Amino acid sequence: MKLWNKTRLILQFIILAVVVVAVVRATDPEAYCPLGGLLSIGSRFINGASSCQMGETQMFLGIGLLIGILIIGKLFCSYICPIGTVTEWLGRIARKFNLQIRRLPKWLDHGLRLLKYALLFPVLYYTVNSSELFCKTFDPYFAVTTGFGVDVVFWWALAALLVTVVGSFFIQQFWCKYLCPLGALSNIFMNMLFGGGTLLIYIVLRLLGVNLPIVWLFLVWVAGGFLIEIISGKNFATPVLKIRRNESSCTDCLLCDKACPYGIEVSKMEKVNDLDCTMCADCVAACPVPDTLTIQKKNWKWLPAAATVLLVVLSLGFSSRYELSTLSERWKLEGSGQTLAKYETTIKTVKCYGSAMSLLRRIKPRKGIHGMDAYAKSHKVVVYYDPGEIDLPGIKKALFSPIKSEVWKLKKNGPMELEVAYFGVMNLNDNLDNTNLIRALRKSKSIFGMETYFGEPVRVLIYYDPAEITPEEIVKLIEVKEITFKIRDKEIKQKMSFKVEDGPRVLTRLNVLDYKSHIFKEYDQRFNKYNRYDEQQLRAYEIGIIGAENFLKRRRLPYLVSHISNEDGIVRFRTLFTDRPVALVYFDPAQIDSGKVRNLLTATKIQVTFRGGKQKEFDNPFGFRKPAKLLSVAEVKHLQEQINRRLDFLADFRK
Repeated sequence: MKLWNKTRLILQFIILAVVVVAVVRATDPEAYCPLGGLLSIGSRFINGASSCQMGETQMFLGIGLLIGILIIGKLFCSYICPIGTVTEWLGRIARKFNLQIRRLPKWLDHGLRLLKYALLFPVLYYTVNSSELFCKTFDPYFAVTTGFGVDVVFWWALAALLVTVVGSFFIQQFWCKYLCPLGALSNIFMNMLFGGGTLLIYIVLRLLGVNLPIVWLFLVWVAGGFLIEIISGKNFATPVLKIRRNESSCTDCLLCDKACPYGIEVSKMEKVNDLDCTMCADCVAACPVPDTLTIQKKNWKWLPAAATVLLVVLSLGFSSRYELSTLSERWKLEGSGQTLAKYETTIKTVKCYGSAMSLLRRIKPRKGIHGMDAYAKSHKVVVYYDPGEIDLPGIKKALFSPIKSEVWKLKKNGPMELEVAYFGVMNLNDNLDNTNLIRALRKSKSIFGMETYFGEPVRVLIYYDPAEITPEEIVKLIEVKEITFKIRDKEIKQKMSFKVEDGPRVLTRLNVLDYKSHIFKEYDQRFNKYNRYDEQQLRAYEIGIIGAENFLKRRRLPYLVSHISNEDGIVRFRTLFTDRPVALVYFDPAQIDSGKVRNLLTATKIQVTFRGGKQKEFDNPFGFRKPAKLLSVAEVKHLQEQINRRLDFLADFRK
């Protein structure tokens, strides 16, 4: 008995092979996600921004999926989806041992179908509103291909994976029928009069100025989609093409029913318009009587597979030719009638919605800037500005990201003094360039620090041991044509194009203590209504902090701040380098004493409060060293002024 469509089987094998290669090569598993693409289009409509990591490829594949649904059927589910393929094959194995139930009782089937709509709602709502793919938190495919990576909620994904695998053995196409959010969304648009009609009404209302929250559209989709599925279970006007059965030539052999992966009773239908149908054409391939099961009364059993390949090729073709903005935002002009100019540049660190949004937040407060477009694929950024309020150098300065970073850590037996030299460097445009310059400088262990200031060329200060290396030798390191470095044991070669156009010029020498004070990255956080306090009534508890110089540990400082901010009398936390890294905790002695401040800082466990009020306990990542002392706010300011005076040679560069 021919119960398997060989053409579909070949395509499924090809897709799984592509997935395996992608995992081995550590390629982004979201790179070809059509659901993410569709959700990203929705996010663009609501927020003016694409979902993070969702680019043209995913969006055009999502459009291709939708076109396939409207014309032929759920081709992605049938021919491409890795979860659908694997669970279908598991089900075929289970049927050989009579383990699988092909059809559940109607009441149980209807109840289980609610699950995928219940999952669809948060996937739609949180993704569109946050521009982050919520489905990554539990998606079995994403969890497996990333090794339960950082975006995965482990227990959610593990539960989804176990339920999917176990369910597939005992219930035919368990994931696809009862859990898959994309299956639910596809079913909504299989009935285009409902899905498309409600979407059109929502868009019209928005255009007419009705501020109707998107949540109402999603609620209508989820409720209406579920009711249509359990009441009729049929599609009507769409898809255009359907499998049809010739009753006069049908022998009622039931091979079509047996071949159907979803257990649809094809033998009882004149045309197959069941919502579960994915147009896999297995039933057509299994039928032994010519021209009995056909697609639109034609012997086109090859059509779904061909359409799948065509839509994928067209989607990838369009995505390679057309680029859509990841983020596009304009804000209110202060006057009227301004003619905006635009400045276009490439910033390689703009790779997704998150990095684009970070750049937007940085430039938005600048007077005269009124809009920004960002394109993750090409890393292109377009800034819209009023030339009467800000000039082009001002735009470039707003986009510039200065850095201050160690190159090598000073050792105890290292030099007592460092020399500071200035280099004017061309083609140093963004943080990725900064990182590559640091990698180039690390070829010499006599270079200890680097920082940049805006300029054309970019003004770079380098701190080094003059007994071991000269400025001219540093120029050669900067202008190297290629560097080699490792990321996760993978060797990478990077072409370089930096050019020293000005300098080098030796500025001064610094003792090591002043250098450490300057290169130290300070942290400052105010909370608990700090601004309502008179600074004269506050005190600062100073104590040496271990770990504030370490990049990874420094990222945990907000955890420590969350812990101490639970006390109302504590209103500010900052770090500073005096003769060592110190923590300064500002508090009101009328509400809390220094002993309790010390106990909070040095606690072995810290209580961290997350957004939404959820609390979690962590080991304290920081150690503290005495002596500790109490200072007035005025004394802290005086201490800061002393440090600044010692480094006044930087005054010109800070302008």
